[in-house]
Amino acid sequence: TIMSTVMNLVVLSLAFATSQAIVRGDARTGLASFVETCDNTSVSEYTDASGTTQTCDDGMICGCTNFFSSDNLWHCSDTDSVCITAQDEPLFPDSYDGAFVSVDVGIINTFGGGVNIWNTSGFFVHDTANEKERYDASSHLRSLSSGAYYQRRTDTSVTVDGTTYKVDTDGKCTTSDAAADQFPGSATAGSVGRWAVDSYGFTSYADRYMGYEDDTKAVQVWGWTSYGGVGAYKLAEHRAYVDVATGVLLREHQVEQAMSYPTTVEVVLGAPEDVYTSFETIEGQS
Repeated sequence: TIMSTVMNLVVLSLAFATSQAIVRGDARTGLASFVETCDNTSVSEYTDASGTTQTCDDGMICGCTNFFSSDNLWHCSDTDSVCITAQDEPLFPDSYDGAFVSVDVGIINTFGGGVNIWNTSGFFVHDTANEKERYDASSHLRSLSSGAYYQRRTDTSVTVDGTTYKVDTDGKCTTSDAAADQFPGSATAGSVGRWAVDSYGFTSYADRYMGYEDDTKAVQVWGWTSYGGVGAYKLAEHRAYVDVATGVLLREHQVEQAMSYPTTVEVVLGAPEDVYTSFETIEGQS
């Protein structure tokens, strides 16, 4: 019986180790096939595997989406198209003006011996015409470890007259200048930082066009992947999914510390709802 128990524990340990190796193996992607590099001095030029500078044809631009912190350049993987048709930045459409957008954020932060799980729900209102913006969020944190605990908090951010006011769960208010590109606003902000209310620091780069989500071509994907350099491991990634027909931001995804204990963030956003139209709809159903 003792021998059987020991054998079972060994099998379980091997199974766990194998599953961990698979997960971490996926995250630790080698970069041997990353050869083309975008030229920072020209959007249409790139350097090929031989070190020769090439120019994309017919007004196309270099489409590499992998950023190397070792040289501060964008590199292409074997799944990137080196030359792509330039795409307009997905700015917030008029449907956002004065409308409510529901926001749901899930964050899983792993660490040695435990995990932090954040759930945030809130509403986002963006008004380009009057350059006003508001985000109200309610969050719940479950920390599962030897010292497990539960935390709740509320956060509010309001931008008006060129100033952003942030009030945290303790009622403390801080102010800052509104971002220069906050209006009209973009579906691609470079990270999920605008939706998170915790203290995590999120990597941020300019989101680059990555193509369509699938063959229906209904959803565009923008984002980036960050590596330490050639042969290095993946560090972080960000994706933003935009509805082609409406220009509405559907969801975002981000991973930090991909090579060790990762933090994974998933954001789901509702369609913009005009409050007056919503009331009329409710009244019509009564």
